[in-house]
Amino acid sequence: MSEIIVIGGGAAGCMAALTAAQRGATVTLLERNQKVGRKLYITGKGRCNLTNACDEEEFLRHVRTNPLFLYSSLCAFPPAATMELFQSLGVALKVERGRRVFPVSDKAAEVRQALLDYAAGAALVHDGAAGLLLE
Repeated sequence: MSEIIVIGGGAAGCMAALTAAQRGATVTLLERNQKVGRKLYITGKGRCNLTNACDEEEFLRHVRTNPLFLYSSLCAFPPAATMELFQSLGVALKVERGRRVFPVSDKAAEVRQALLDYAAGAALVHDGAAGLLLE
């Protein structure tokens, strides 16, 4: 069994830690803020712009600096997969101007809670989990 430490409990750190835990790794997620996913509250002016409703190629055309850096990541987990994941976690989504995707509730807190629920779905709990320690 793998033991993994993820430094940073933002959106990317949460996704990395939770995915690794679901695949059987023992994961420790280290975050200096009091709340994991705290920075989600400031994305999209508090509404949490999750992704854009477009394919990978179009997404990359709008990346200003070094779009090729994201190419393999977007091919492995395209915007449609992001939308499917959050919808499977119970977050209803809407598409707004510019094909930006937000939760219908317009609340980043719902997205944060969905990530924590994703951890619970992997048989992990907050405060003393057997497979994931949130600090």
